Amino acid sequence: MSSFPSYLLKLTYGYELQRRGDRLKSYEQPKSKQDIRDTMVTRLSTNGILGSSPALFNQNEEYIDKLVDILKSKGLEKASAMASNELDNDESEAEEFGGNVDDSMTQTSEGLNFNSEDSSNVFSASTHLPSRWITPKDCQFELSLDGLEISTKNPAKPVTSSSSSITVNLPNHSQTGVFSTKANHIVPESIGIYYYEVEIVFGLSSGADVTVGFMDGDHPEEIISSLRGHDENTWGYKGKDAKLIHFEDGRTNFKSSCKFGNKDVVGCGVNFINDSIFITKNGAFLGEAFQLPSHINKVIPAISLGAWNSVSTNFGLSKPFRFNIDNYVESFKLDFKKKVLESGSPWFALNEHSSDPDNTTDTKTFIDRMIKKYFDHNGYGNALKAFNRELKEEGSTEPEGSVRHENGIKKHIRTLIKANRVDDAIDTINSNFPSLLQDNQSVLFKLECLKLISVIGDKNESDFLKYAQNMRSRYPSEPYHKTLDEISALLAYNDPKQTALYKTFTDFERDRVIFNLSELISAESGLPTKSNFAAMIEKAQSLESECSNKEMRLVNILSDFVDI
Repeated sequence: MSSFPSYLLKLTYGYELQRRGDRLKSYEQPKSKQDIRDTMVTRLSTNGILGSSPALFNQNEEYIDKLVDILKSKGLEKASAMASNELDNDESEAEEFGGNVDDSMTQTSEGLNFNSEDSSNVFSASTHLPSRWITPKDCQFELSLDGLEISTKNPAKPVTSSSSSITVNLPNHSQTGVFSTKANHIVPESIGIYYYEVEIVFGLSSGADVTVGFMDGDHPEEIISSLRGHDENTWGYKGKDAKLIHFEDGRTNFKSSCKFGNKDVVGCGVNFINDSIFITKNGAFLGEAFQLPSHINKVIPAISLGAWNSVSTNFGLSKPFRFNIDNYVESFKLDFKKKVLESGSPWFALNEHSSDPDNTTDTKTFIDRMIKKYFDHNGYGNALKAFNRELKEEGSTEPEGSVRHENGIKKHIRTLIKANRVDDAIDTINSNFPSLLQDNQSVLFKLECLKLISVIGDKNESDFLKYAQNMRSRYPSEPYHKTLDEISALLAYNDPKQTALYKTFTDFERDRVIFNLSELISAESGLPTKSNFAAMIEKAQSLESECSNKEMRLVNILSDFVDI
């Protein structure tokens, strides 16, 4: 899969796919043979095969090559899999004010785990969008290797040309003269809106014997409908006679549309927002062809061809559609946003009878207070002072906010860690919160790992080995040793800073440690562990996921209603 269709990214479903995709792509995946070889060397050093100073063996290419060959003998696929296991797939995402941790966007994780599947595999496995037509049992049509082109021009004769991209599965002619298949994945109701297109590559101009549409996703896997009105809960648009055919309540139902034939591009989409199936032709919207029964919560693209037809399919994963599906989706989003804005519901759930001093029915005042508390929570004293000045110039009578002492300490610790001054950060924590690190040894371990990583960055191998050995004696449990082994393997690289593990630690792990410390300091000081802004977003997203309104699938709270 090269990319997601742009229209999907406008929907909640697509937003989540993109978020996961951006996270996975942010990690440096080894792809070249040299990358795989380097990662094998990392594994060798981690297992102690290269001794206590693995960097010394890097210059002995012959010795390294022999060891790598031994690993390769286990199989190239296993070697590639080993190369991918260096990376962490934790969902921590953090960026605030040029690199500081934003508690509204960061998720914590208790352990340090650098083993994950290859990103492309994880990514494709998490999407499950239709990407090709399947090869049915007793298949009697020609299907291209990528599963997008179908031909019934000569089903009785196998294709013999070695240069052809078409493969014939079984040479026998269909008994009914109709050749059918379906996509490799279902389309779930949660997607909101889904669309695909088919181009008639070869067929009668007056009306091709091709039917495109959907069938119920709950049909057994072996069932493939011809879309000709014989199977329950199937919906098809037939080019030969312009019929819209569906089978429901024990009978076949017909409506008329317009014919399509040679070189035409027809599209078929499902809209779970209004429970309809819509059709297009050559980029023009032909309207809603069918109404979905209320019990249908998943469908699957299906297609059938008569003899002497050929089609090419676009599932939107590699090229744009003829029809402007983005505008179609956007129109539904705008309608829903308009409903929200005109509903009269307040943007924030404020209790008019609450004694909370922050309670107010004035939206601007509420937002101003929220911003002040956000700056306070993160220790942004200068930003808070500047904001207070702006409010004063606007004539605001609201009392000026100030940064609490504890929040100022959080910011100072964050600054020290970002500057790789880990020892100073630990001293600051111990002097202000003496029991914090004693009670949270895993956080202290992560801090010391950051220091260990910085020593590698300075290419001071002797200091690194001494400090790593010291940590190993002070943290005797296996999970800690496993992480230390992973970090120690960086010595096998000529330039450790270019490795995925180094970048993971200096970027994601560092931000995660800062976030964990921020929460711990807030809790010990009796302050909220999240800013009110982060709490509001978290609550809104929770309500969004619990909402039964189908229109909620059209929007995402952060991207559509919060401008950050």
